[in-house]
Amino acid sequence: MVPDDTLAVDLAVVGAGPGGYTAAIRGAQRGLDVALIERETVGGVCVNHGCIPAKALIHAAGFQRDIQGWNDIGITTGEVGVDFEAVQAWKRAVVEQLGDDIRDSLSAHDVTHVAGTARFRDSTTLVVEGDGADRTVTFDDAVVATGSQPMELPGLEFDRDGVVSSREVLQLETVPDDIVVVGGGYIGMEAVTKFAKFGAAVRVVEARDRVLGMFEREVVDAIQETSEMYTDGIYTSALAQGVEYEDGDPVLVVDHDGETLRLRTDCIVVAAGRDTTASLDRLALEHTDVELTDDGFVRTDDRMRTTDDHIFAVGDAAGEPFLAHVAYREGKVAGAVAAGDDASLDADYLPAVMYTDPEVAVVGLSEAEARRAHETVRVGRVPFSTSGRALTANKPAGYAKVVAAGDGTLLGVQVVGARASDTIAEATLALELGATLEDIRTTVHAHPTFPEALVDAADDAVGESIHSP
Repeated sequence: MVPDDTLAVDLAVVGAGPGGYTAAIRGAQRGLDVALIERETVGGVCVNHGCIPAKALIHAAGFQRDIQGWNDIGITTGEVGVDFEAVQAWKRAVVEQLGDDIRDSLSAHDVTHVAGTARFRDSTTLVVEGDGADRTVTFDDAVVATGSQPMELPGLEFDRDGVVSSREVLQLETVPDDIVVVGGGYIGMEAVTKFAKFGAAVRVVEARDRVLGMFEREVVDAIQETSEMYTDGIYTSALAQGVEYEDGDPVLVVDHDGETLRLRTDCIVVAAGRDTTASLDRLALEHTDVELTDDGFVRTDDRMRTTDDHIFAVGDAAGEPFLAHVAYREGKVAGAVAAGDDASLDADYLPAVMYTDPEVAVVGLSEAEARRAHETVRVGRVPFSTSGRALTANKPAGYAKVVAAGDGTLLGVQVVGARASDTIAEATLALELGATLEDIRTTVHAHPTFPEALVDAADDAVGESIHSP
């Protein structure tokens, strides 16, 4: 018997983001009695404050840019206005629908939802602090899926007037005339994409010597060549020092190559990265046998087990890459392993996507990485300006590139262009299956489609391109 305020389950999951709710449902599908504990909103950052609302706004903003090009294909438009409050209402409806769908799925699988903040009492017990009395949850296994939060910078704390995080910027009810983004990673550059298209003047301050350091320089050059919004007002080797105020407006003080810049703006968006410290500290992991890495993440193996036999960790808590689709897969693995399945994470091919204009998607090795690892490398590249589908969609910017070993084994793919986020799925599957250039070349693709570019790029890698100049 257990006390009335104690919930005893097979699997307790802390955090209801992509990794957490996926682990809970997969565990329930395997017959476990599951409790899902969340201190905020089911769906986590991705559904409520990150991926989904950000991409919804990028989609809406894209119409602005597309309409400007309609005259090029014979469709005459008048003045186009944007009701940003209505756009935000539509975005919230999308978020609410996805949240409702997740809650319905959890209910259908008999997952118990516990609202509150969880901390470990020991390796088989959690205490959940809610609005009322604390509740105890005992478990055979637990999954830590507590995610991460926007990283604060000294002098640019989020409680300062005019300074917002990548989360808060998605809630703005009006489009600022001028925005300064601190951080030139994918979150910062996606912020440029949506707000520049909505009419804001956007400047970027990046501490490193170039923006988007996680991508090849070729990728960065391609998107900068395509649109002035990724070239005008980008300050690299620029270190944000803090914020001052002029007539109530925030002014970002920047050290730029030894000179001081003062960037007056309406809104400073800090997009300098993600941090897991606060969420992990709340868990009181010192009451368990869980160990952290030198970087402060939970140490896990490929089955998502931690150094505590009763505890798993998934998503941002388990370290980079901070990608929702990686958390989804890790959650499925953890839920299945907790139920006794023989599952593991194959982390060799994890696609990364950036929703700029044009989109960027990469998977596997870059050309530079391939040349360091292999004596002979084959590279094929085809511009989207030769793609029938890209031209009929009036989206000719960008390219597809394949990288293969000397024997033709596929090593990596980069796509810059419209629907890159969709095309990369085929490339990821090809890499998982150990496909070769010949496999791609001889697979008949529907015409006209964007993924046909992969065939043309594979042809180019063997010197037999049909469409590439």
